[in-house]
Amino acid sequence: GTAVEFVSADVSETRELLDDEDGIRGVRSRTLERAVQGQIKVGGSIKMNPTPAELALVWPFCVQSSTGSTLTDAMQDVTVVIDNQQATNTFLGRFNKVTLSGSPGKKLDLTLDFVGKSNTVSSGGSLSTVPDVTVRPYRMQDMGSGITIGGTTYSIDEFELMIDNHIEPTYMQGQTATDLEPQDREVHLKVRTKYTSTEKGLQTTAIAGPALGSPVSGSLAFTNGANSVSFTFGALVAEPKTVG
Repeated sequence: GTAVEFVSADVSETRELLDDEDGIRGVRSRTLERAVQGQIKVGGSIKMNPTPAELALVWPFCVQSSTGSTLTDAMQDVTVVIDNQQATNTFLGRFNKVTLSGSPGKKLDLTLDFVGKSNTVSSGGSLSTVPDVTVRPYRMQDMGSGITIGGTTYSIDEFELMIDNHIEPTYMQGQTATDLEPQDREVHLKVRTKYTSTEKGLQTTAIAGPALGSPVSGSLAFTNGANSVSFTFGALVAEPKTVG
């Protein structure tokens, strides 16, 4: 029940309209009697510049089955309520993919890809709370000295952290989704650094994968006033790009 500030949101419910166009009938016109409603699909994306409180609120729904922030196999449902004054849509689903990114001089961008299984429509204008505007969003300069990989800290001017849970809605005999089960999860971290004798070593770091017993770890950290957050990676596999 927490109101959050967002940049854009296109979460919606779509009801497919199907018609019978397979048979050879001797006419080109399609008949109204053959039209039928197909699957009901719920989904879309939410884009934010998260404050510390907002990032702490949504992150567990992307990686956890509870209120923690570490990755687990299980996930939890989340309710997304969008009030456009004319109508309030209450969507039930899960965050399929989360992308957190940053670049110099800008606020961090957070994109949440939502996949749902139901939508309830009620009268609009019923939300009574507003987002907290007393704490500013995280910014790129909140990172401090940069990213740490294998015990060495590197300055970066761009990063993107993506977690994809590969959720495909399950439809049984009905028109609405019954389950939103995550599949094999992918975690990708992309950074862009300088190119000096220090960064040159990244070209060969963990190219063949992490060594058993001594994986290459990494971490990102942000400090916003009295608030801080860190992302720790236990085993990194490199996919370097050569410098032209």
